[in-house]
Amino acid sequence: MAEIIYSMIANEISEQLSEDNIVIWKSEMDGLGTSLSDIDAYCICKEEKVIKSFVYEGTPVDIEYVTSERLKAKINKIYQYTNHGDIYKGLDEDLKLFYRLQRGEKSAKFSLIGVEVPTLEEISKIAAQYYYELFLGLYEDAYKMYHGKNKLDSFVLSLETLQMSIATYLARVGKPQFKKKWLFKYFNIVANNSLYKDIITQLESTQEYDLMEFTESILVNSKKLLEI
Repeated sequence: MAEIIYSMIANEISEQLSEDNIVIWKSEMDGLGTSLSDIDAYCICKEEKVIKSFVYEGTPVDIEYVTSERLKAKINKIYQYTNHGDIYKGLDEDLKLFYRLQRGEKSAKFSLIGVEVPTLEEISKIAAQYYYELFLGLYEDAYKMYHGKNKLDSFVLSLETLQMSIATYLARVGKPQFKKKWLFKYFNIVANNSLYKDIITQLESTQEYDLMEFTESILVNSKKLLEI
């Protein structure tokens, strides 16, 4: 989907909602997803509003309303974390919001007077710090499980550790990714690191059959567990 179409979507939604500050985001802007992926629309408004359903040429549009005051509060919490290390629930969601506000396609009349959204450089730096802290915790727990001969938990935690390692790497190079489902694919787009590529190749090829079988078994049994 060309950039001009993004602009048209932003402007049409702006007109439909009678709001000036609209930002459009699609995962394909990061080279992910497809042209059929849902559209995320962020509306920065003066007061809270009820979310309306919206469809653009057959594609569902998820609209999130964020008041200017709530946006300022989120920014303050972000800087509270950077200055004092106070991690809070929803930190990664706030970082994702700011990232999309910076990178997304804005409507023609977009203007956030009196609100300074963190820059992409700041967002990347904060994300790198946050994901590295998560990595350290998972790495320690995975090794404890490993040395305790707890095979299943150590295996699952090792994969989560690798995810946080990749998330940290991406943020450090200024390409943060806030959705786990895209981490490996986005890493393959962005990175040129033979060590990580060797790990991914091993997971996807030499152990592919066993891992696929193991994964399918986990998914099937997890569903059965909830049907008891």
